[in-house]
Amino acid sequence: MTLHTPSLMLANTVLTATLAVCLGLVARRDRADGLFYWGLALAAHCAAYVLYMLRGQVGDWFSVVLANMLLAGAFALMQEGLYQFQGRKAPRWWIWLPVPALGALFAMLLGHIHARVVVLACALCLQFAQFAVAMGQRWAETPGRGKFFVMAGLALSALALVVRAAAAVAGRLEMDSITDSGPLQTLVFAMAAVAMILANFGIVVMIKERADARNHTLAFMDELTGLHNRRHVLQALEQQIAWACRARQPLSLLLLDVDFFKRINDTLGHLSGDQVLRDLAAGLRGHLRACDIAGRWGGEEFIIVLPGTGAAGAAALAERLRGAVEAGRFVMPDGTVLPVTVSIGLHTLHPVAADATVDSLLGLADRALYRAKALGRNRVEVA
Repeated sequence: MTLHTPSLMLANTVLTATLAVCLGLVARRDRADGLFYWGLALAAHCAAYVLYMLRGQVGDWFSVVLANMLLAGAFALMQEGLYQFQGRKAPRWWIWLPVPALGALFAMLLGHIHARVVVLACALCLQFAQFAVAMGQRWAETPGRGKFFVMAGLALSALALVVRAAAAVAGRLEMDSITDSGPLQTLVFAMAAVAMILANFGIVVMIKERADARNHTLAFMDELTGLHNRRHVLQALEQQIAWACRARQPLSLLLLDVDFFKRINDTLGHLSGDQVLRDLAAGLRGHLRACDIAGRWGGEEFIIVLPGTGAAGAAALAERLRGAVEAGRFVMPDGTVLPVTVSIGLHTLHPVAADATVDSLLGLADRALYRAKALGRNRVEVA
């Protein structure tokens, strides 16, 4: 089946322009999610197709050289958007090199359409490979299925270009202009339209899925320290109590409070206080097992749940944590090294305590913490 090539090109142009306008309406440069660059890429792609359709009505420097440079520029902008989405600095010289190179080659091949078809396929496939490498470097860190749609769109675009280039090399590409109609042209432009839909749908889905993943993480994690938040710890503690009672295993709970934390905020500022909390959280993680649960309980208080840990083991760990904090170096944003200590309250749920509740464990650990502070701070007290 052969369709009218200019009609196909017009349909692709309208499709690309519609997508560009939609992305442009929602993109914001300060959001750094790649949408701004991807919107520009669609605009460049649309401009290239407009120049293609003007073949014969404007000079070849516009409808051939500039049009194909715009097409290569569109895929360079897609890579810019991908690097911004990934939070990385784009290697611009490498990304944009194919654009002037393609322009120079096309300027030399103005009278050789079959050679231009092959050169264009090679240049754009190189750009697709660049995009695939950049995507692969952050593949595991990109959640969801949107990335598969993007890669499928690029693969389909590459296939269309390779098919047309192979036909040109084999001498079976019967056209004197890009606007000529034929079965191969119909196939190529139909594949290009589908590829554009797949790639841009995938981009939008990638952004949505990453936002969903971040929201899910923030729902269970404290943003400042990277530890679990109070809500998640409460849920986990309830499950651990049920498991400890059923398996008749001990369960220990530590409550830690930074000594004189208000003084740090009042004298050095909240930025210094935040730095203390971040450093303290990082130090806690380094002393815990994979099965232990550490969280920010609120303000300058932290909580640690120790499954399967008896009173002696929990007391030894608490003392190690206290000593590590006292000996640690807490460097403030202005370079000041601040001495920091913590008070720790400890309570252990024994296997025979079948009537234990979250509130009872927290209450006993909190009393032990209060006693540690009342007895001079920088110490461990057991309920």
